Amino acid sequence: MLKSETIAIPASSVETTQQPKGLYLLFFTEMWERFGFYTLQTIIILYMTKALLMQDEQANLLYSASSAILYLSPIIGGYIADRYLGFQRSILIGGALFIIAYITCASPNKMLFFLGLSLLICANGFFKPNVSAIVGDLYQKNDPRREGGFTLFYMGINIGALIPPVIAGALVAKYGWHSGFLLAAVGMALGQLTFQLGRKKLEGKGYYPKQNVKNYKPSFKVYAGLFLGMLAFIGICQVAFIYPQTTNSLIELAGLVILAITLYLAMKEPRESRNLMIACIILIAISVGFWALYNQAFTSLMLFADRNMEHKIMGIPLDAESTAFFNSFFIIALSPILSRLWLRMDKSKLNPSIQNKFVLGILFMSLGYLVLAYGAHSFGNNGLTSPNWLVASYFLQTIGELLLSPIGLAMITVFCPQHRVGMMMGVWFFAQALSFAVGGFLANIAAVPDHITAAQSLPIYSHAFTVYGLIAMVLVFLSLAFIPYINYLTKHRNNAVA
Repeated sequence: MLKSETIAIPASSVETTQQPKGLYLLFFTEMWERFGFYTLQTIIILYMTKALLMQDEQANLLYSASSAILYLSPIIGGYIADRYLGFQRSILIGGALFIIAYITCASPNKMLFFLGLSLLICANGFFKPNVSAIVGDLYQKNDPRREGGFTLFYMGINIGALIPPVIAGALVAKYGWHSGFLLAAVGMALGQLTFQLGRKKLEGKGYYPKQNVKNYKPSFKVYAGLFLGMLAFIGICQVAFIYPQTTNSLIELAGLVILAITLYLAMKEPRESRNLMIACIILIAISVGFWALYNQAFTSLMLFADRNMEHKIMGIPLDAESTAFFNSFFIIALSPILSRLWLRMDKSKLNPSIQNKFVLGILFMSLGYLVLAYGAHSFGNNGLTSPNWLVASYFLQTIGELLLSPIGLAMITVFCPQHRVGMMMGVWFFAQALSFAVGGFLANIAAVPDHITAAQSLPIYSHAFTVYGLIAMVLVFLSLAFIPYINYLTKHRNNAVA
């Protein structure tokens, strides 16, 4: 929602091509936040199985349940910021909670670890949606710098995700698990310090809640209500983490309810709009399977790298945590290549449609797992495989991600009637959360019993990766089968969305 005093200006009236100073502040704030968050992501499943001595099944379900709730938290946090706190205050509260959460997670006590995860979810809700929201506020409606600004901002996210895997594993190996969580806390503290010292560069953007037309500061009642609400939410999370399988099942049930509601609302639309919404629903439903497989990076794939991967590549030491580096690296390396490729193909009128890119993305995900399964099955030596197979798998998976991920939001804005875009955006983001819940059950296909050798665990992983590849291949054929129907549903797109 734009502020009422914002005035739309023609692109030609912008006098400078320089980005606002506030963008660079938000770039580094988000970079350091992602640094801390991906430090935790890199070590969390290994910490649960090695330090907290959880079995694979419990650790996978807990990770998936907490990640699903974490992905939903910005919906609540964004509402609170928009109505009561403003973006800047929400970022400061979220950053402080992140630091406390990381330190609390380092406790060897399981209940304190659960408390840390609960605080982490609260922190994400306050922080995550509001940094991006301020980036949007830096530009007027038709400012031509906006797209380039968001490109720079998302580069900060990728840089923040790229660095932790390189150092977290070595740090933990030398100084213990607490050092990994401390590293995450230090990263977030640097982000907080950066934001606090540079807030003037934002020129008041995001200081007051957007629905606070009189620019009142939040009252004591607001903060008291916020505190009590957080206590209640933390209590709910604690219960959810004690029963992660039930939590995941409830999230999946909620997915079916949301699907039914969305279809009901679609049926009330005029024919053209109804058809477009049904096309979106089909693609979103299939995407849940894609993301459930993609989310294995920090569960089954990380545990495989720890237990059944040779820990050297071209003579360079490579611990399990370091394998998380490759996805971020390939995103940064391949994004500009694919971007230029689509432009060239578009000029030649060969650019694949949204539906075809969707199918190709899932196909590359399938190939990524089948390649890894082949390597684990055919080239294992005393239970260990070359890391080259995992790197090749991540390369193929990342191509799939870059094919499918950018078209998700674009698909909704292109296919959906304007008055349903906001609702379908919410469905899309819920689908991301749902994919974590589904991913927990998939990860347990690769669950390894305690006290078995690498030679015994390798066939379990090989079987699991084969299953993942075949699941993705089924989704490929399912998507192909739906393409003619989706083409039929979207043939009157321009008339429906006008």
